[in-house]
Amino acid sequence: MRTPIPKVFAFSRYWRIRRRPNSLPLDWRPVAGSQGYTRYTSFREWLLVLNACGIPHQTAQMGGREYIYVPALYENIALTELGAFYRETTRPAPEPTPLRVFPHAFLAALALLPVILWHGWRMGWWHAPQPLPQPELWSGAGVLDIVRVRVFNEWYRTVTALGLHASLTHLCGNVAFGSIFLTLLARLTGVGRAIWLTLLGGALGNALTVLLRPHPVLSMGFSTALFASIGAIAGFMANQQSGRRKAMLPVAAAAALLAMLGTEGENTDYAAHLAGLACGLALGAFEAWRVRNHHAGLGQWSAAAATLFVVCVAWWRAFAAING
Repeated sequence: MRTPIPKVFAFSRYWRIRRRPNSLPLDWRPVAGSQGYTRYTSFREWLLVLNACGIPHQTAQMGGREYIYVPALYENIALTELGAFYRETTRPAPEPTPLRVFPHAFLAALALLPVILWHGWRMGWWHAPQPLPQPELWSGAGVLDIVRVRVFNEWYRTVTALGLHASLTHLCGNVAFGSIFLTLLARLTGVGRAIWLTLLGGALGNALTVLLRPHPVLSMGFSTALFASIGAIAGFMANQQSGRRKAMLPVAAAAALLAMLGTEGENTDYAAHLAGLACGLALGAFEAWRVRNHHAGLGQWSAAAATLFVVCVAWWRAFAAING
């Protein structure tokens, strides 16, 4: 039984075809339709299929129409291969899976309220709880001091430094932009996981900065985590794209945001911002891969609890170093 072949063929002027309309063997059969074809859209592809399969064939042009002939013994094989090629090339592209949008994403911005509260305690806007050390000691205990991290292995500073700010302007800028990008990330990953990815990306960004910086530097601020959230959004969206060019668009947008928001000011820590963005990209891409392949991960509440636990342990270690 012959496989019906649609009349969608083409002939390219780049192909040299020997025209033999009067000398074809009598036992050769047409495989591209008995009436020939006049449209030049895919004729070359059909010839490539026959060449790739090693099927002998000849072409002829008569009356402005193109014909393809094969020996009778190869007729069924040629029809089968051409039919399979047609079905493969005309198969409708699968519809992309729509991104899941998590509700109540705005609640992620509330995670920055403890940062404001912590800054108020440290600056004396309101009284700090009695069990805590004196607020004037918090900066020295939690700032990202590259020397102390390398020499004394005080890696908890990669977390504690995220909650310290040099001034009110520094705090307001990080909180304003951080609430925006935390909310956007929470729409993709959920509130709990957005907070967790932001903290983890910020801490990893600080750790990467320590490893790559050759000179002693003091650093503080939530901006590393802010750019980690931007990177996580870009990495997540890039991993959802089908082509390499489309995947580069979110990454390019994240780089543009880094150029606009992360390069201004005299005391701007460019290296930390870049490291945070890079770590966020990796975490966001991994998160998208995990979701697409249905791998288990921390739930929303578990991720939020893990974030709180890591912050509390880091500051406990910092205050223990003061008292010790």
